[in-house]
Amino acid sequence: MNRMKKINKLIWVAGLIVLTFTGCTHNFEEINTNPDRPDKIDQPKLLLGGVIKNISYLALSRGTAAVLGDYYVDQYVSMFNDAFNNTQTKEFYYDGRDVQDMINLAEEQNQPHIQGMGLIIKSFMFQQMTDAFGDFPYTEALKGKTDEVFTPRYDTQEDIYADLQVQLEKANELLSQNSVEDIGSYDNLYGGDILKWRKFANSLRLRLLMRISGKTDVSPKVMEMLHQPDKYPLMVNNDDNALFSYSDDLQSSWSPLYTASQEKYDGTEFMSTTMEMHFKAMNDPRMKVYFSPTVKGVENGEFIYAAVPNCIRDADESAYNGGDSYNSRKGYIFVPQKIDVKYASPTVAQGILLTYAEVQFNLAEAREKGIISVGDAGTYYKNGIIASFDYWASRIPANFIEMKSMTNPPTEVFEAADVIPDPAYYEQEKVAYTGTQAEKLEKIGVQKWIALYLCGIEGWSEWRRTGFPKEISVIPPNGLPSSSNINEWPRRIPYPQNEQVYNVDQYQIAVGRQGADNLLTRVWWNK
Repeated sequence: MNRMKKINKLIWVAGLIVLTFTGCTHNFEEINTNPDRPDKIDQPKLLLGGVIKNISYLALSRGTAAVLGDYYVDQYVSMFNDAFNNTQTKEFYYDGRDVQDMINLAEEQNQPHIQGMGLIIKSFMFQQMTDAFGDFPYTEALKGKTDEVFTPRYDTQEDIYADLQVQLEKANELLSQNSVEDIGSYDNLYGGDILKWRKFANSLRLRLLMRISGKTDVSPKVMEMLHQPDKYPLMVNNDDNALFSYSDDLQSSWSPLYTASQEKYDGTEFMSTTMEMHFKAMNDPRMKVYFSPTVKGVENGEFIYAAVPNCIRDADESAYNGGDSYNSRKGYIFVPQKIDVKYASPTVAQGILLTYAEVQFNLAEAREKGIISVGDAGTYYKNGIIASFDYWASRIPANFIEMKSMTNPPTEVFEAADVIPDPAYYEQEKVAYTGTQAEKLEKIGVQKWIALYLCGIEGWSEWRRTGFPKEISVIPPNGLPSSSNINEWPRRIPYPQNEQVYNVDQYQIAVGRQGADNLLTRVWWNK
């Protein structure tokens, strides 16, 4: 892979781009007419579909988020240099403003269900932002239009997390109210199913509580939720997953992976050695879904999966395993239409916001650590693994089976049943829920990390919190020199440079409180 090819690709920092929801400079007010929507909307439900779609793009793991999670390899990104200050501020500012407008309109018009949905979406956005940056404009954010606050102060991450829990509890309460609101066709997440929105709210709250469980006692709040399932329903199966589904009717509704460039799929991103090691150690059939066999292997009628480590130099990568054709790209279920118009699908990839599998892994960890006293940790853990396998089996395109009759299929041919592991999978040493507490927690952490594939920055955030997988490192194997500009894996994303120009006083206060504005300063819950 040559350097110019990589420099020319757009750097997407999934945690970074979400800063743009805050709307904190005068510039934003000067460009506050969004060409993609009317200037005046008086029905909050008209904003719902758009904001859901936009957060789905955050969730659908783009290149840099997947590198931060050490799922993909991209040597330009894993240099971990000043490119991480790039942002798409102007475009994403509209999204945060639309969410706030929707909340305000719903409250004014006494539409508690739409208001509750808005609070969940806003909480999801700010959870992503504070996890990426740490301290962040929150209380005074999104008030340029209503209160002329253009230089919002930065709230501490601790305070943001505390209020996000309040907002999610409020959302659950609003959604519990009896209300006649015609939402169904406007809701492209749950089709107007209010109970599923409540499950999303409470499952997101559980995520937040577990994320800060190393900093504060979350046991009373988690136990309260589990003891009152009618009041605080959680996701109970994959039907409850918070997933944005793309459609095949209009090009604007296609999955971004379907419309990706050939170059992006063929020559810029490969399976990481961390993923390869864990998949092969467990003989995990998800490997053939997440990644494709090597081009050279397919040409020779063999299905070989091989990976590349992050943070190696360009010259070393171009020769690793023999070169690009000897390394595994993203799974063929994600192949762009420009490569294979017949087997590419505009709908297979989904925007994964939060899943039942994640809920089960959170409960497994909570039970193992004694945060909760109900349920069985091993059962929660296995439920999470099964849910992950079932989800990915459900994403296999139906026409993949046609490739079995081909003499030279373009990839390893499999169908949904081939993704479900044999019962022996759960009995092997690296998977079975046995060993010391430390070993069990590592198993939970690794399986959760695998299940968080294509879930934005969540895999990276969980690695920062738990340390699993413990193999993630800027030091390449086999004595190869590192190309990374930092000596350990990133712990946060630096603030965008425009904050140093337009909100400099508040920026300096935040940096003085939190620590140096670089990739290695840890956010509050990671300290």
